[in-house]
Amino acid sequence: MKANIFRYLAGGLVAAAAVVLPSCESFEDTNTDPNKVTEAQVSPMYLASRIFVMSTLNADQWQRVINLGTDTFAQYFCNDKYTTNQCQPNNDYTEGYWNNTYSWVHNLNKAIELCGDSDTDNNIKQMCRIWRVWVYSRLTDLLGDVPYSQACNLDDYPEPAYDRQVDIYYDMVKELAEASSSIIISAPNTIGNYDFFFGGDWSKWQQLANTLHLRLAMRMTEADPVKAKAEAEAAAAASGGLLYTDLTIWKAKDAYTCGVNLFYPFGHYWPSRLTLSTSMEKILTNLGGVPVVKQSYYQDGCVPDYADPRALIMFNVTSDGTLASVQRHREKNPVTGKTEWVIDFDYRGRWQGVRPGLSSAVAAEVDNINTNNPRLGAFFISDDPTPPVTKTPEFTYARDQVLLYGNESYFLLAEAALRGYNVGGSAKNFYEQGIRKAMETYGSLIKSADIESYLTSTMKSKMGTSVNFDDADSDLGNTRNSKLMKIITQKYIGGFPEDSFEAWNDYRRTGMPALDPFEMPLAGYVVEAKAMDYKGSLRRLIYPAIEQTLNPTMYKKASEQIGGDKTTTRMWWDCRTAIVE
Repeated sequence: MKANIFRYLAGGLVAAAAVVLPSCESFEDTNTDPNKVTEAQVSPMYLASRIFVMSTLNADQWQRVINLGTDTFAQYFCNDKYTTNQCQPNNDYTEGYWNNTYSWVHNLNKAIELCGDSDTDNNIKQMCRIWRVWVYSRLTDLLGDVPYSQACNLDDYPEPAYDRQVDIYYDMVKELAEASSSIIISAPNTIGNYDFFFGGDWSKWQQLANTLHLRLAMRMTEADPVKAKAEAEAAAAASGGLLYTDLTIWKAKDAYTCGVNLFYPFGHYWPSRLTLSTSMEKILTNLGGVPVVKQSYYQDGCVPDYADPRALIMFNVTSDGTLASVQRHREKNPVTGKTEWVIDFDYRGRWQGVRPGLSSAVAAEVDNINTNNPRLGAFFISDDPTPPVTKTPEFTYARDQVLLYGNESYFLLAEAALRGYNVGGSAKNFYEQGIRKAMETYGSLIKSADIESYLTSTMKSKMGTSVNFDDADSDLGNTRNSKLMKIITQKYIGGFPEDSFEAWNDYRRTGMPALDPFEMPLAGYVVEAKAMDYKGSLRRLIYPAIEQTLNPTMYKKASEQIGGDKTTTRMWWDCRTAIVE
């Protein structure tokens, strides 16, 4: 780890351009370049801005960490034969993300050090503290115990210890609370466009801190319910309130600075789009009882009669055009004597999912290939969200990447209220506000009348869950139609397609929403193949292999303290004993 982190940290500072490493102490003054920019002359915002962008991932990193990781773990998508997932993490992907994370943390630490005494610099410092929690929370949620208190300090800790996840969580919520309360709302906004998230709107940063605080508090519900309640109530009551708008960052066609439209590579570099899973199909089918408006090219029995009004926007029905295939062969017509094409099977006009966790060979079978199945909707990839069915949608190069959906705050509050926390409202009210907010994403494509009908529907999805909050068999029970299941299911849908990270976290924490087991997990990566809930899905990634060489003592200790460096090892906050069947 020492060699790896040093290499990446040094590179991060050099690449930042605005920051120059200090001269070696042994140099005489006469050997110092008088034209060299010193740290004292550099605004910390120049360094922080770059890290904000880099840590949201370019297209290459996003594909490796999110699409081939959390997207498939949470079953937002099933991928094609080239990118299939059988619950086996990729060490190179994990190592790359590990190294990048510590580079980002190091540079955020440096930006904090560069902050002066002005009110604006104070706020930049708080921004960096908030974003450092964002960065660290993702790493610990992937791996569990990680270097934290001794990280990025190679002089004092050349082989940093791995902090326990519980300690990391306790410190992260403390950091967020302190940063939020320390922001000076009246400070001059001199950073403007250097703040790619909020344009220097200090109140939004305060809201982000409070929302992340609430998110992390709710992650503790199963492991430390007393702490979870205290932190959730503190976050909900904090000055400035929560963030109810989407946190976004613009991505252009510049793959290694900002990253292209993250879905763009799957239509151009790979001839594919991300495919509907059977779990997502079952979650959305019948949910809300809204009738599906049938089109002439829909195959009978291959498109549901009722579905969540977002369903066919999230994943398009296979079309008459080049988005879908017909399997056919040539044979001689016995009447005319001419050789003609004969259709064996028509995959057009279908809306049916692919089983999760197939092997490459099975994923390549004709029934499972992505072009024969519903794929990520044109709404998310194209400037024309409703192209003619005879035309493949055109990918747009640039788009806003959503990092946190505004509807999440409502669903966090709904769960907190359901658990009896004092967060200023009722679980039902927050739940329904969250659904309305999530539906807003789709604009005029969803009718207001359908939303109101949806909220009162008692029709159960294929997973056994209805929308109507009062139509429940329990509050917190491990059942398909409990109030908690409703909240987490709607949060799952509301985070689509860009927040599978949170969806996977919720699934590990609660076993919700109900998901189909992986069909073909490799031996040893799940407790029990084809089992439900935590027995049949991987629970964490494995530490990068390089740690066993560069930080062997601390790696061994960390592996022992978590119960083994395996994908079946459950992290601190993933500790339920009940199975959601």
